[in-house]
Amino acid sequence: MRLLPLFLFLLSFPLWGAQQPFTVNLKDPEYRDGVISTNQGGVITSPELRIQAHHIVYINKVEKGETIHRVIAEGDLMLDNGGRTYVGRRLEYDFITKTGIVYNGVTAIDLWFLGGEKIRLNSDRSFYLYNAFITTSESQKADWKIHSREVEITKRNLLAAKNVTFRFMDTPIFWLPSFKSNLKGLTESPVRYSVDWDKGLWPKLDMRYRIYSWEKLDLFFRLNVRPSKGAGAALESDYHALNKRTQFLTRSYIDHDAFYRDTNSDKSRTHYRLQGLYKAHNEKGTSHLIATYDWLSDKNMQTDFTSDEFELNTAKQTRVEMRSYQDWMILGINGKFRINSFQGMRQELPETFWTPKPFEIGNSGIITQNRLQVAYLDYVSAKDIEPGVPDYGSSRFSTHNELYRPFTRKGFTLTPLIAFEGIFYSDSQKDHPVGQAVVNYQLLLDLTLKRHYPKMRHVLQPYAAYQGLTYPTASPDSPYIFSLQDGFNRLNLLKTGIRNLFYTKNSPLFEPNILIDLYAYSFFGAETFQKVVPKLQGNLIWSFPSWKLSSRLGWNIEEQVLDYANIALAWTINENFAFKSEFRHRSRFDWRKDDPDNFIMEVTRPIPELLHSPLSDGRNTLLSRLQIKLAPQWIARLESHIGWGRGGEPNYNEAKVDLITMISTSWKLRITFVHSPAPKKKNDRFAFGMSLVKK
Repeated sequence: MRLLPLFLFLLSFPLWGAQQPFTVNLKDPEYRDGVISTNQGGVITSPELRIQAHHIVYINKVEKGETIHRVIAEGDLMLDNGGRTYVGRRLEYDFITKTGIVYNGVTAIDLWFLGGEKIRLNSDRSFYLYNAFITTSESQKADWKIHSREVEITKRNLLAAKNVTFRFMDTPIFWLPSFKSNLKGLTESPVRYSVDWDKGLWPKLDMRYRIYSWEKLDLFFRLNVRPSKGAGAALESDYHALNKRTQFLTRSYIDHDAFYRDTNSDKSRTHYRLQGLYKAHNEKGTSHLIATYDWLSDKNMQTDFTSDEFELNTAKQTRVEMRSYQDWMILGINGKFRINSFQGMRQELPETFWTPKPFEIGNSGIITQNRLQVAYLDYVSAKDIEPGVPDYGSSRFSTHNELYRPFTRKGFTLTPLIAFEGIFYSDSQKDHPVGQAVVNYQLLLDLTLKRHYPKMRHVLQPYAAYQGLTYPTASPDSPYIFSLQDGFNRLNLLKTGIRNLFYTKNSPLFEPNILIDLYAYSFFGAETFQKVVPKLQGNLIWSFPSWKLSSRLGWNIEEQVLDYANIALAWTINENFAFKSEFRHRSRFDWRKDDPDNFIMEVTRPIPELLHSPLSDGRNTLLSRLQIKLAPQWIARLESHIGWGRGGEPNYNEAKVDLITMISTSWKLRITFVHSPAPKKKNDRFAFGMSLVKK
């Protein structure tokens, strides 16, 4: 029989003062001298507590003037205390002090299972584990676990442990005197193992451990050992302020080892790489500071120690960036510094700019934009080419002032624009200061026509853009050319084209399903081009939910060659198969430059001169990527990079194959094979790694 109302009254009165009424539901209970027990199962519940077990003994009495109010539960035990669930062999809980002990207990936080011989529950929701273990396996016979004699877990899920061992198959493989971690933030693996086997070299064992994780700071330690050559170590730190407005990441690595892509891959040498990234912004987000550094021992170091979590994407740059965004203006300061002698680069020591918000002049409809820059720029060459390319530097003051006025009517837009560019250099190639002034005038025309069909919408956009530059006051050979922003010459350029956009109702996307954009460039008065229309180009994109075909084509009418061709197909066939393949062609006449729509170089330098410079680099490349789901727990990824047709150089091919699977509980196994050109034909590399991941 079940006796609920009477027991509810008898058992809840000691908690009325604490405003914690609870319900007791016991099967076939026995009562004797203030002790109620059952061997048939029962449940005790309150707003913050739930106890379920097969054997329950409830004690509620006054003995020698002291109130005793506790419970002992065993057999199929489950305790829910403040939203955290515990299972174990036995529970002793005191309702007055709100403390207890779970024997042979286990609980969980995110992907982590925590257990021990005893779990001591505290009144503030923190708890201690004695002879404890931490793992990701639901099984008591876990393949991998962290073991400690005593572990403290705070109510904010912060873990602190002493005398810690990392164990695999119950075998200690790593020891730490203490270990701290934020379990809620521990969504990535705290431990990773990998083995790299480069052709001609012994295998290299790599181990990565999270050695500290608290509210603001995470620390990782890495160790790699190659028995035949040497060893290396790395320290990674991640600092995040609690207000999330400041972040500081560092990656520091040093080794004495051989490397398969090094100049002499048989000889051990000392390599190092020090990276850092600092970000900070104010509470309103109107100002920020970004600073990075990347110091490498040699140019091959970036590929010597590659891993996703180690790379900060600093791009070998040491720089500082400050910005202040206000309602009426933007103020910025940039600093860029060369600390790696194998790099050639433009240093900004520093560069600052100020630009007010664009505004309308009265009610004229004319918009004005302005920008002022002040900088000291210093170009330093890479150490191995320093004698051939001398260093140079100069102070640079520039102003950009622009006026434009759009006119619109029934889908037609006409926008005239005029701008002034003024630059002053404290030094030049003529060894004296020089001033530069040029006027940029443009006229933009476009027309938008729309037509709706039952299953499609068509947008037609004819357009024309004319750009003209006056003769600069200083010849192109006078100022130092630090970037495209320093190069000016007489230019008369007309770009005309027609753009077609098709939107289908059966396969709606945010972008058009079909885009066809064809355009031509015309040059007037340019001595380097014999034809008025030397270039014809076009873009074609065909997009649907599961596949996308895109192409960029450029025909050189002047030289009668295909300037460039980029054709790519990406297709997700089903949940088990997806691929992307891209063909890239570049002729000798498609120059390597940062802005493909800037033609100052072409109208300034003769074509034969450009052909005999590094700007001419004709080649063909085929890039492919494929992912196949071989089985429910197996994924294969294949990548290839094939190149040919680069004048005077041999063809090359690179390939990478990854096999990825989940083994045991949360262990991810990755097997990798890489074939890539390397010195002494050490082209093949094999690696496998294991890491814990959150499912």
